[in-house]
Amino acid sequence: MAYNPDILIDSEILNVVTDISVLIDRITYGDLPSSDLRLRRTNRIRSIQSSLAIEGNSLSLEKVADIVDGKRVIGDPREILEVKNAVEAYDMFDDLDPYSVKDMLAAHGKMAGGLIRTSGEFRRCAVGVYKGGTLIHKAPEHDDVPYLMDELVEWVKGSDLHPLIKSSVFHCRFEYIHPFEDGNGRMGRLWHSLILSEWMPVFAYLPVESWIKLNQREYYRVLSEADKGNVMVFVKFMLRIIMNAVDELIDLATYAPKDVSATEGKILEIIHDDPGSTAHGMAKILGVSERTVKRYLSSLTEKGIVRRAGSDKTGRWEII
Repeated sequence: MAYNPDILIDSEILNVVTDISVLIDRITYGDLPSSDLRLRRTNRIRSIQSSLAIEGNSLSLEKVADIVDGKRVIGDPREILEVKNAVEAYDMFDDLDPYSVKDMLAAHGKMAGGLIRTSGEFRRCAVGVYKGGTLIHKAPEHDDVPYLMDELVEWVKGSDLHPLIKSSVFHCRFEYIHPFEDGNGRMGRLWHSLILSEWMPVFAYLPVESWIKLNQREYYRVLSEADKGNVMVFVKFMLRIIMNAVDELIDLATYAPKDVSATEGKILEIIHDDPGSTAHGMAKILGVSERTVKRYLSSLTEKGIVRRAGSDKTGRWEII
């Protein structure tokens, strides 16, 4: 029996889909400089750090940037390996086919390599999601995983639904199936972006994951609601998350250029993700000198865009 989700598209969903589509068109074809997807490197670091942080990885943006640059990082070896693996998986992004189960297994092989014995393979055991020792989601039997994933991929490939909707449904169903022993959250978020990037390439570098991280509790709540059959609750949540990510890019590209340079815009994004970031850490993420970052931070402060709360060592940046 083919996968046939209960999809109810109301006016709220239609309005958000339309709004996002118009904004994405402006970025891709219109009057906004999508070229500052020179921010690609920064956004890729944000995506990786956020997606791993959702799963409990404690490494900062600064340390993730160091790992991306091939530098030695002191930290939990497993967390460092998770970052290295995620970097390798995201580096495959442009060559992955969102409708290929083979490609999905290959990406998981990178994402979970050295972390579990079954990296690159569907699970061969029962799994569940626990919260405080309580089972909150029992995944389908492992014998059913291959055909469930085949029918899900076939559904998203053949669906006439808008990519913004069907990618969210895919994400939700993927987490329900929980096809891997580990790495399901990371893979679900990666594949969501992959499906969207086939529609509009800008999604390859739009850090949707950072907005999920900021709304992590709600993310898990709506996934739980979807488990009970209310898929559209998750779809609406993800549409709001995507709108936030697109708005962030639009804001920087539209009114910020009059007062804020491209590098200052990237600094604002880093502060948004991690207000505790230091000038030293920002410099590593951006690939510029610490002196350059300090100059831009002074400029942003003088313009009244950011302010420093607390001391240089223990304080935080605030976006006014």
